[in-house]
Amino acid sequence: MISKEAVTAKEKLFQNKNLEDVINTPLKIQREEWEESAGNVKLPENVKIEEVIIRDIKADWIIPEFTESEYVIFYFHGGGLNQGSKLTHRKLVSEIANRSKLRLFIHNYPLAPENPYPEALNKSLEIYLQLLKSGIKAEKIILGSDSSGSALALALILLLKQKKYSLPKAAFLFSPMLDFSLSGVSVTNNEHLDPKIFKEDLELTSKYYCDKKHFKNPMVSPIYGDFSGFPPLFIQVGSEELLLSDSLTLKEKASNVNVPVKLEIWEGMWHVFQTRFESIPEADQALNNTVDFINTIKAEA
Repeated sequence: MISKEAVTAKEKLFQNKNLEDVINTPLKIQREEWEESAGNVKLPENVKIEEVIIRDIKADWIIPEFTESEYVIFYFHGGGLNQGSKLTHRKLVSEIANRSKLRLFIHNYPLAPENPYPEALNKSLEIYLQLLKSGIKAEKIILGSDSSGSALALALILLLKQKKYSLPKAAFLFSPMLDFSLSGVSVTNNEHLDPKIFKEDLELTSKYYCDKKHFKNPMVSPIYGDFSGFPPLFIQVGSEELLLSDSLTLKEKASNVNVPVKLEIWEGMWHVFQTRFESIPEADQALNNTVDFINTIKAEA
């Protein structure tokens, strides 16, 4: 049974769910509204933000107090790969950095449709290699991501493997979107259960990011990739999400090639529910579980 706080929040999500807003609001306006709403959030007092530019890409280092670890989190924000930024995700990633006591790096990868595939992936590769060049070891990097940002994170690992570069130590994914062909059964089965996302929203995400011929390209939809040799994976997803199938398939395919993978399916939760860590017990616990995974990875080094 989900908490009363989650029940109330879920009811409000259903009340505010409006397909017309998704279809008819220009992308430029959606971006601006999200940025504006994120600009006034309160961050943990004991983290500082260092704004940097790497390879012409704006990024943030989120640095918690008393961090001494060599490990860093390289985070890929969600937003359909067509909106979102280091600002829209600043509250969530600051909390992750604060709880884990690790430095966290988040970048404004190029957004579609102005910058379609493979722009975001190529820039992310450049930045990853620049982090290595700066002295950060690959085995000290943990990738983090949510939603469509997870497709970019796993595509980066596939690309690193293809090019024979050193892979990161591990990766954690919140509500990952990993199949731009939208072939997962949950896209249909959970259509009326998901309180946050429409199928039409996902279709726009795919359309904006790349041509239809690329929908099953593993560098776009990592679910079609070869996961052999991948680092350990940690996945959290809501039980009624349209994207549930992506997580289930990733768990199956990664496990089949002996990749350590843990999947948490949170009953009654919605897309990237972790952002509600201040008000919903499940979200708070989910972040604690994520930090437990990070600490386990560090202890195994």
